[in-house]
Amino acid sequence: MKKRKINKIIGIILTLLSIISVSFCVYEISLLANIETFYRTMGSTLLIVLLVALVYSLIDCFKTGKTKKLIISAILSVLLSAIALIIGLVINKVYTTLGSMNADDVNYKTVLISLKELDNVENLKGIKIGIISNEEDINGYILPMEVIEKYNLSNDNEIIKISDSITLMSKLLNGEVDAIFISSNYKSMFQSLDNFEETTKFYEITTYGKSYRKSEVEKDITSTRTEISEPFTILLLGIDSYEEEIGDGGSYNGDTIMLLAVDPSTLNVTMFSIPRDTYTYMACGGALTKINHAAWGGTNCMIKTVEQFTGLNVDYYAMVNFHGVSKLVDAVGGVDVDVQTPGEICENDARHGSQICLNPGYQHLNGDEALVYSRHRKTLPLGDFQRGQHQQQVVEALISQVKNLRSVNDFLNVLDAVSNSIKTNMSTEEMLSLYNIAKNVLVQSDSVQLNITKTFLTGYSLYIWVNGNYSYTFQYYKQSLDEIVDALKVTLGQKEKEVVKEFSFSLNEPYEKYIAGDNYYNEEQKPIMADLTKLGLSAATAWAEANGLNVNIEYVDSEYPSGTIISQSIHEDELLELASSELTLQVSSGANSITGQTLLEEITGVNE
Repeated sequence: MKKRKINKIIGIILTLLSIISVSFCVYEISLLANIETFYRTMGSTLLIVLLVALVYSLIDCFKTGKTKKLIISAILSVLLSAIALIIGLVINKVYTTLGSMNADDVNYKTVLISLKELDNVENLKGIKIGIISNEEDINGYILPMEVIEKYNLSNDNEIIKISDSITLMSKLLNGEVDAIFISSNYKSMFQSLDNFEETTKFYEITTYGKSYRKSEVEKDITSTRTEISEPFTILLLGIDSYEEEIGDGGSYNGDTIMLLAVDPSTLNVTMFSIPRDTYTYMACGGALTKINHAAWGGTNCMIKTVEQFTGLNVDYYAMVNFHGVSKLVDAVGGVDVDVQTPGEICENDARHGSQICLNPGYQHLNGDEALVYSRHRKTLPLGDFQRGQHQQQVVEALISQVKNLRSVNDFLNVLDAVSNSIKTNMSTEEMLSLYNIAKNVLVQSDSVQLNITKTFLTGYSLYIWVNGNYSYTFQYYKQSLDEIVDALKVTLGQKEKEVVKEFSFSLNEPYEKYIAGDNYYNEEQKPIMADLTKLGLSAATAWAEANGLNVNIEYVDSEYPSGTIISQSIHEDELLELASSELTLQVSSGANSITGQTLLEEITGVNE
């Protein structure tokens, strides 16, 4: 009797264990929507059938007291529970890890900084405080206004609204304002400014942070899909950060901006690396500046700016920091790349601080080496443009290396490597649906190949005077951009591909694959302000009027000869597109005052 009671207890425990394990496994399998529906259904059905059979056997055993049958049933029950539990835990890990890449909350943080020590925020009086004028900017306007209202800073201080972050920082450095509200990442953001030095001492008066639901701040870039089966675009953003995890999402430096168009059915991919110095209008605030500055306004600002720049909708984004690139390449076993450099290139290792050097030629790169190749631009003949080509090479090599993943453990290692270093707006279901694309590449690799189209945006370099500094800008050719956008549209199925009816080649020349946009066009360069002090008054006036400027002349006493242009209100090399239409020239009057009639004669060269 006692033995039967023990058997009954064992049977109940094993029954409950089997039911819980199988139920957990079936639930986790059900989360894998759109993946191998037939096999998932069959597997879940088989588990349930086995569970029912074993439960029935266990119940029969502790009713009849058949010890031998109980032992066999118990072993099978433990085995079923273990298998179900392992499968369920693996799926749960994958699902949870993918979900962590699309966090529900985004953290923003603003800081009030000054070049001199000031009272604490509660006692600030009689100073000028600069904030961003764009009322949609969370770090630059919304959070600062909350601090201003909390401490009544507008009562005893002057709040000055400024159009963009560069002008904001420049006014602080030039002493035009006493303090500014800026993103907490300001040191990383402004390190490339000419008058911003790493040794500059900033005093942080107060810091204020807030967490926002991603659905609130990225509502315009939230996907409504549940499965990726149609052509889509994804914006890859390389973040200028060496941290293990991607930090606050409010602002960052967009070191890499790459737009991909992908057709899952044909496995066609078109890659467009957008040079970081490309001069274009921001979708947030409307400023004309370098496109990587859009990242200072957050992910939403960057995506909307890229959409405005290309005229294409961005379906998804994936943000990865430097640390993540290294770990991802290592996780797939390294990448094979033809290193195309004029000679040896060297960069500091992002993770370990040591220097890594690469020589030209085809070679296998580990994670840190691939990152060096992707980041280096200083000694390259084409600078950032050639770096963009290198980044496309690494992405292409990564895609090819995915074919070598053959086990669940390999896949889990990749997820572990990048989970903390990648953020995206893809839902877990959408990321899982990429399985079908990977399946075509892995299982049918002999008959199905990725067809990757590369692009190259051409244009010209232009140094301009902006915000008190000379700044390098890349002015793109519109025709080159149009050609690239057309290539992206072909991949997306929005435009018919032009059929090439004629093809010629020479055995003496190597075949070069088509690169969209890689042509130089006869487009006029954007006009910049000339140094009119080097011209005579008549010539200067004619130049200004020819460029659509209204000329105002102020005569001043000076030691210069009469009619000499002493200064101009629009700075030399300022982009006329950004300049005022009113130009004031200060002109020397010489020793004697000049009448209005004499002024007219000097400008027109006419004598009555």
